[in-house]
Amino acid sequence: MQNKISKAFAPAHISGIFIIDMKKDPSLSGSMGCGICLEDGAVTKVHPSEQTIIRINGAITKAPTTLSAIELLTPEPVLVDTTLNIPIGAGFGASGAGALSAALSVNEALSLNLTLKELSKAAHCAEVTNMTGLGDVTGMTFGGMVIRKKAGAPFLGIIDKIPTRDSKISWIEFNEISTRSVLSDELKKKSINRAGKSRFKKLLNKPTIENFMIQSAAFAKDIELMSPRVKDAIEAVKAAGGLASQAMLGDTVFAINDNGALMEFGQVHESRISNVGAHLL
Repeated sequence: MQNKISKAFAPAHISGIFIIDMKKDPSLSGSMGCGICLEDGAVTKVHPSEQTIIRINGAITKAPTTLSAIELLTPEPVLVDTTLNIPIGAGFGASGAGALSAALSVNEALSLNLTLKELSKAAHCAEVTNMTGLGDVTGMTFGGMVIRKKAGAPFLGIIDKIPTRDSKISWIEFNEISTRSVLSDELKKKSINRAGKSRFKKLLNKPTIENFMIQSAAFAKDIELMSPRVKDAIEAVKAAGGLASQAMLGDTVFAINDNGALMEFGQVHESRISNVGAHLL
């Protein structure tokens, strides 16, 4: 085995609208909906090791989704070093970005000779089985604004894209929301799917970034996951002439043209839309 270090990037993915679609096979499960990828995300370095160790931002962690993805690809032990410049549990798909960037790196570091379809399928199945996400890996694989028309792992589901420039996205996060707790609540799932179908249909009638923001905000309101601060921040951006919504699933507001309106709510971060999907560095 060649002892080489490999490095890969996966973009953050903010889901705006989603419809849960679970089957027995995790590769055919996930969600329909739409989201946007950011230039911020996960960079993962991998090299062969005596035992599998995963570090995130320097700290050794269990990272179950990344670990599951690696175990689906190889029995070989590896050292995984992920640097995240996005928050965890805030609706940026951190688990998916970590798993997908690790899968690409493992493939090169161990000369597994697998394709992007096989690697992204491992990351997607790891997300679904660990209940850390449903459609993020699909968005991250292709980059940009991905419309997921049929649930499933990348290349197995059906996707389309809304053409968009690398517009600036500003965002502010308040608290974490556990994706698992929402996805295991049957009543909440019904409410998500009812609202998701209605808002997704309206987005498909006019697939633009502006309508995505409008329908996403309406979806967040419909499913009643908005905290008072999220609601206030979205209203403030709207009053300043911009468009904002809540990142799914996080206590986070993201906006285009916020015109400084988010500043009164705390520390504002900025990134751009990434039209490139996950790739080796």
